[in-house]
This record gives sequence, C-alpha cells and structure tokens, in this order.
Amino acid sequence: MFGRNRQQGARVRGAAKPGLRRRLWADYVKPIGTAVLVALVIRQFVIQAFRIPSPSMVNTLLVGDFLFVNKYLYGAKTPERIRLPLVNRTLVDDLPVLKLPPLREPRRGDIIVFEFPKDRTQDYIKRCVAVAGDRVEVRQGLLRVNGELYEDALDHPGRTTELQPAGSRQPPHTLHDAAAGGRAFGREYGLAEALRTEGLTPRAFVGMVEAAAAAGLGLDPAALADDLAPLRDHVDGRRSLTVMEMSGHMGALHAAAAAAATPFVVPEGTIFMMGDNRDNSYDSRGWGPLDLDLVKGKAIFIYWSWDAQRFLPRLSRIGDLIR
Repeated sequence: MFGRNRQQGARVRGAAKPGLRRRLWADYVKPIGTAVLVALVIRQFVIQAFRIPSPSMVNTLLVGDFLFVNKYLYGAKTPERIRLPLVNRTLVDDLPVLKLPPLREPRRGDIIVFEFPKDRTQDYIKRCVAVAGDRVEVRQGLLRVNGELYEDALDHPGRTTELQPAGSRQPPHTLHDAAAGGRAFGREYGLAEALRTEGLTPRAFVGMVEAAAAAGLGLDPAALADDLAPLRDHVDGRRSLTVMEMSGHMGALHAAAAAAATPFVVPEGTIFMMGDNRDNSYDSRGWGPLDLDLVKGKAIFIYWSWDAQRFLPRLSRIGDLIR
C-alpha cells in the first residue's frame, strides 16, 4: 500500500512540472517577449531615440542632447540588415526591404537623421537646406539657395553685411567658429567644388552635370555634349571608356563648371544636408547630396540633455521642440 502511494505521489509530482512550465511561460516569458516585440516594432516604424555625439549642429542641438525621431513621416521601412550593436557586427545583410508610403517628403528646414552614405552602420543628423532641383551655393561663407540668402550675414561675425528683407530670414542662426573658418568644411561651394568630391562615382558626376545643365545656369548643353555623352554612355553600359578617357571628359566638364561659376543643382532623388554649425560640419559639401533611401526620420523633440563637462543635466532643454 505504501509503495503504491509513493508511486502515485511521484507521478503527481512529475505531472506538475509541465504545468509549472506553462504557468512560467504565461506569467513571465510571454508578456516580456510581447513587450520586446512591440518595442522593436515601434522603434522601427514609429519613433526612435537618438543621441547627439558631435558639435556639427550647435547651437540648435548640443553634444549630449537625447531626442526622439519621427520615422513614419517620411515612410518607415523594414531593416536591411540584422546587427549586434554591442559588438558592432552585422549578422545578416541585404535583406528585402518593405517601405511604407510617406506622409510627406523632406522639406527645407527639416532636421533629419539618416544613414551616413560612407558607412551605413552609422547614423548622422543634419538640416535639409535644399531639395531636388534647388540651386545651392556657399560664397564668402554664406549659404544661398535658389539665389537667395538662407540666413543673414549678421549671424556670421566678421562676414559681409548683406541682409534679406525683414521677416524673410530662414533658420538656422548658425554658429561660425572663427578658428575653424579656414577648414575645408567652410570652403566655397558650387558645381565645380561638388564635382571634386572625394569618392564621387562616375554616375553621380554625370547626374550632377546633367541637373545643372538642365537648369539653364550658364552651362551650354551643346558645348558639353562631346564630353557628357560619352560619360553617360559609359555609366549606362553602352560603351566602355578607359581611365584616361574618363579623366579627360570629366576634367573638361569640371573646367566648364568652374569657368561659369555654376551653382550646384540638387539631383532628383536626393536632398542637400548641412550642419547648423556651418564651419565645423562634415556634410553634403564633403560627401555629396543624400539619397532619399538613406533617410530615417525627422527629429521632433529633446527628451533628455546631459552636459558631460559640467557633469549636470541641462534641465531647461528637456521637452524642447526641434526646429
């Protein structure tokens, strides 16, 4: 009798283990897993946190600002790769991408987080100062878009005093570091300078020249045809040019752009990004216009700000909308 009771007790205790596992799953594992999944979906398609790591957006954004980015405004998309952020390692790359329809396209003045074109594992943040078809120039340190000053010269100590009509000034009031004024980032900028961008592909080179020629900005399309047509045929695969031939055609087009002092025209499918701290920003002047496919979202507000030098929070910045 006692032996049978011990056997029955063992069977009861053994039967309780699957039930315990089910309760653990229902009470702990399932809710945590659901919460993680919901958080990942929100991060990918709705809103994402971002930290400002550099002074390129001073004074609009400071190093140590933490902000939220609206990802659905421009059309959120599924990830192209699966990465382990702690070890900075990509596990899976070139995944098929599904993109949601955008509510609107990027506009001039938007502060945008995007994948850095030269290293897509890094996120950058800059201001969109021009969209497709806009003409961009930087002369005497002043930014002009479509022939009009983007900001007043009074925002730039020591620069030429040239004013826009009252009430027409556009943001930002940029900070110009006099000590950095001679850096390459603060150089003059137009089509000729853009065509000298380091690492520029032949396709991008041709697209820039064609956009400027179509805008009728002093470049004669007929005079450019002998050099532009062979390059277009080359990038489209209709013919093959040697390195020397390509260099000759590209050099002639660059000389024509420099002689005409032609402004840079933003090609279709791209936007032009600049840091508000104009003289201390590595932006589209250094790596070219930004492909819209690399846009991640629009910065909306600061939820935390930390001053590492003073080791104190900047409480006055918390909750500030980003403009």
